[in-house]
Amino acid sequence: MTVTERLIIPVQAGGSETWKEQVKFLLQTLKKQEGNIRTRWGPHAEDETKLEFLIGWEDQDAQKRFETTADFAEMQSHLKAIMAGKPTSYFVEFKPYAPKEIIDAAFVQLMTFSGAIDEAAIRSSVDGLKGKGGCTGVSGGWALSEVDGQKTFVAVAGWTSMDESAKATGTVNVAGANMETHHVNFRFPVKGFRGL
Repeated sequence: MTVTERLIIPVQAGGSETWKEQVKFLLQTLKKQEGNIRTRWGPHAEDETKLEFLIGWEDQDAQKRFETTADFAEMQSHLKAIMAGKPTSYFVEFKPYAPKEIIDAAFVQLMTFSGAIDEAAIRSSVDGLKGKGGCTGVSGGWALSEVDGQKTFVAVAGWTSMDESAKATGTVNVAGANMETHHVNFRFPVKGFRGL
């Protein structure tokens, strides 16, 4: 079963010069792992001291095998130098999985739902974004384990601009569910990262 590892790393302030070499090492390391499909990454638009990675794996076992390698240990030692706190990591099974119209959008909005969750209500509310100006597509899926002790659903929407997203986000309302939302620029330009 194809899964996405969602990894959020709090990094030290100072912009890309502070963390670019470590992130480049992470991306190069992931790219050569058996079972790795692709990685999309970027800083949160609302807080650039948080880097988000959506790492596609053929299955959870592929990522677990990676964790046992010397490559993983070396990658972790590089990342420790830039971390400003504990990273968050868990698997999500997106349905549909990684539509290009979303992952290649100018901005991707991630909406994390917890609390009293009804999948049909969430999907219905998030699907309503498809008809809004600037939305390139939506997807969503369950975290495969509890996050901070709660059942969690993650939805994503592609946008042509942050303004279009801001106009539409107020229409996403799911009774009984808590929603955290932010945007990631998965096209974040860093000199020397071409092809990663």
